[in-house]
Amino acid sequence: TRLVTLGTQGGPRIIPTRSQPANLLVVRGTYYLFDAGNGVGRQLALAHVSVGDIGRIFITHNHDDHNADWGTLMGLAWSLGRKEPVIVYGPRGTESMLLGFLQYFAPNVANRTLVKGGTTPPEKVFVAHDIEQDGLVYQDDNIKVTALENCHFHYVPGDPGHGWQKSYAFRVQTPDKVVVFSGDTGDCGKQLVEFARGADILVHEVISLPAIEKRIRSDPAVRYSEEQIPALMRHMRDEHTSPEDIGKLAAAAGVGQVVLSHLVPGGDELPDSAYSDGVRKFYPGPVTVAKDLMEFH
Repeated sequence: TRLVTLGTQGGPRIIPTRSQPANLLVVRGTYYLFDAGNGVGRQLALAHVSVGDIGRIFITHNHDDHNADWGTLMGLAWSLGRKEPVIVYGPRGTESMLLGFLQYFAPNVANRTLVKGGTTPPEKVFVAHDIEQDGLVYQDDNIKVTALENCHFHYVPGDPGHGWQKSYAFRVQTPDKVVVFSGDTGDCGKQLVEFARGADILVHEVISLPAIEKRIRSDPAVRYSEEQIPALMRHMRDEHTSPEDIGKLAAAAGVGQVVLSHLVPGGDELPDSAYSDGVRKFYPGPVTVAKDLMEFH
């Protein structure tokens, strides 16, 4: 089992030095994609993987830094002649996104379809499945993927996502490893600890609250009003995870190593220690602040 951190920048910020969240698991030569943020096609190329070789995609939640390019990957694979299904598994709304993508993709189909060449219709190649609850999501001869709703969303009545939008962590069992992807999440207490227990690799999102607030108030590209900033910071505090909380989780779960990704504010403006030191206060094992295209075994 080999893990490649294709994209390590938490979104929606777009920067030159890090791509948006995406992780590649390679098991017995088969490729599995976990999240597909903007730019993942290029990241796959840099990892020397063809987009046509991606047959299974898993989306932790429907924020655009995690789901923006899974449709694009399917479309590129089809345009390059893939005939086997490309299947995406994600929270409710994933199936409806595919319907929208098929409509968006229709002009390309009209231009690339070779009637005499027997082109496979895209609706036979593009497949989506909504994850409706915790439990087994997918299994084949290489991997077993289990989902657990995490603590990224706390919608209240009146919010557009209330009652139907969910965010998941994934636990992946391979023949020689257990890899857990936290997804974006706040503190879930013992629930996520048990889910990650004994994992060889825990890939966890990480944020720096002081640096986030500083960037929000100083970056001209960020256009939140003064009324919006307190709500945004509350979201960051309650629905994302600090280094210290990651360290406590990893220690309690007894994981083999921690890989920090989905960095916020990210970029290269903070030293790695700003993300890793808080983890190391509580967790004695290896901690890596991932960069794009790093590999872990």
